[in-house]
Amino acid sequence: MRSVSRLLFIALFSAVSCGNISAPEVVVPGKSSVKKEVVLTGPAFQFPTANHELLNDDGETNFFTATNPERPWTSGAFGCVRNSGTRLHEGIDIKCLKLDDDGEPIDMVMASRSGRVVHINRNSSASNYGKYVVLIHELGDLPIYTLYAHLRSVDKALNIGDLTNAGATLGTLGRTTNTNEGISKERAHLHFEIGVQVNAKFNDWFDHWYADGQNFHGNWNGMNLLGLDAAAILKRANAESFEMLEHLKSESALCRLIIFRLDFDWLERFPQLVVENDSENKEAIQAWEVDLNFSGIPVRMAPVRSKMRSGGAKYRILKVNGEVLKKHPCSGLIFRKGQQWVFTGKGQRAMDLLLYQ
Repeated sequence: MRSVSRLLFIALFSAVSCGNISAPEVVVPGKSSVKKEVVLTGPAFQFPTANHELLNDDGETNFFTATNPERPWTSGAFGCVRNSGTRLHEGIDIKCLKLDDDGEPIDMVMASRSGRVVHINRNSSASNYGKYVVLIHELGDLPIYTLYAHLRSVDKALNIGDLTNAGATLGTLGRTTNTNEGISKERAHLHFEIGVQVNAKFNDWFDHWYADGQNFHGNWNGMNLLGLDAAAILKRANAESFEMLEHLKSESALCRLIIFRLDFDWLERFPQLVVENDSENKEAIQAWEVDLNFSGIPVRMAPVRSKMRSGGAKYRILKVNGEVLKKHPCSGLIFRKGQQWVFTGKGQRAMDLLLYQ
């Protein structure tokens, strides 16, 4: 899953400063004008199992599966909820409702939204996700994935490339994984993610970084997937009309950086996230300012048209939101070195993946 000679200043800034800016059309290199988002009505995402307790008052205890009986339900939610807040959980763990005579789960797992099957792993030993399925969906032209993991079984009729309707059966909830500790019967759950793929060329990047490694999952390896808060999306999508573009833009930014590249994979796949700070300026684009959320998802991109020197750097941090950093100690992307903010080793690797061409 992946971290100028312009006057550099380090300052704290609010989430508002990172931006919910109304966006006129901007021409992205190699792309046509940015398309307006399609407003989705109804449940943009359905619950992937029959467990809908999340919609009930104080229903979280019956919806999320905690990491063990002594832990609160929050340990099964999204975010910095593992290892005393230092480890990120990119999905949500949904409790099973039905067991067979052997105490194994039998809940059906269903497609949360109409989409296309892009990956199936039927070999539980090949991933800590165990047996899992990934679907890709288009929401206002935004490519968004959903992932269904730890399945007891995958529907035998399901194949890569299949188009599925919302509510279609994908498999059975389970507890498969390749971790040493395994998952107990009591903790059987569906690990469910809604998120984005970092780079469509991940397979090539992996071969470059891990020459002796094995990637069994192509571009749908968990290293190339960044999750959003699926529980928050499910609640919103089942209570009101839902716009994924607006949801992405509402993500608080951890930092703002400048990227000295005119084009990169994310820019080509998510042009809707481009905003123009100066619509009157028609000078050529020199670089891009990019806001990253705490997990490294670029949630806003703005062209830089003033001339500047990179000093040989590929990118540089301009600002950091200290409140977001404090709220998300599991981020692990940046740290302060003297008077400057820099990327950690994890952050550098995330940036390398983001910008890989």
